[in-house]
Amino acid sequence: MTNRAAPEPAAMTDGDTPTDRDDAPPASGRGEPGGRKRADNVFSLFDNEEAVLDRTEVMLTQLAAVADGVKVLAEAYRRGYREQRRLVRLSDRMQADLQKANRRLAEQQRDLQSLNVALSGEIETSARLEAELRRLADTDPLTGALARRRFLEVCTRDWPRRADQSACLLMLDIDRFKLVNDSHGHAAGDAALIAFVAACRSALRSLDTIGRLGGEEFAVLLVGTAITDGTAVAERIRTAVADMPVATEGGPIGITVSIGLAAAGPGETLPAAMRRADAALYAAKHGGRNRVELAPAAAAP
Repeated sequence: MTNRAAPEPAAMTDGDTPTDRDDAPPASGRGEPGGRKRADNVFSLFDNEEAVLDRTEVMLTQLAAVADGVKVLAEAYRRGYREQRRLVRLSDRMQADLQKANRRLAEQQRDLQSLNVALSGEIETSARLEAELRRLADTDPLTGALARRRFLEVCTRDWPRRADQSACLLMLDIDRFKLVNDSHGHAAGDAALIAFVAACRSALRSLDTIGRLGGEEFAVLLVGTAITDGTAVAERIRTAVADMPVATEGGPIGITVSIGLAAAGPGETLPAAMRRADAALYAAKHGGRNRVELAPAAAAP
């Protein structure tokens, strides 16, 4: 029997499996060292690489998306930062403008206070001047008696309007006053006028009113006074004037006064009473001066 050599195993081509080989290792389900696998699994070193590459590409895509999002966030942050800086600068300018406005307001308040103080002073000064002007307009500057206009206003206000009210009106004229001026000078005449009013006031009450009608002619209103009491007051005035020496540069001189008195009649007006008192004054002058003459009673209305 001839010995025949055993046939060599056929060379494997790609895709062949070693399942028909007698020397194939038993299947264990685990890959052998060096990346080899059992014959029942497809062996490819590039499959893992491709999977890794695929995962890498996915990760890169995700990272690119994340990077794009980060870029968007960074740009939004950059815009927000620039806007915040702009707002801060704007706020700083507004604060500076507000501080300037507050300083200007404070200065204006100080100026206004100064103006108010000055205005208050001007108002007080104006009020004093007005009062002084009113006093000068209402008062005879030489004697201190009421001026004619003011005296007539007071008489109109206080003249009786009812039958149960009474009043007396006196018309007074310094006797021979022109002779005083001619003989002793106008300074002596002024002194005589001043002394005359002082003598009249000494015989009057505080509620009575004396006024200078012009020159050496005066008038007195006695409110709430009947004819008897009015006559007594007129006599006190005449006596006080006659007994009063007037100091002049040439020495003391004496003066006298003539007085006409009219008691208010029922329903009589002030002008009517003044005419009666004036007529009584002229009667006192013609009767010898230095005397009191009573006017006839007022005619019934």
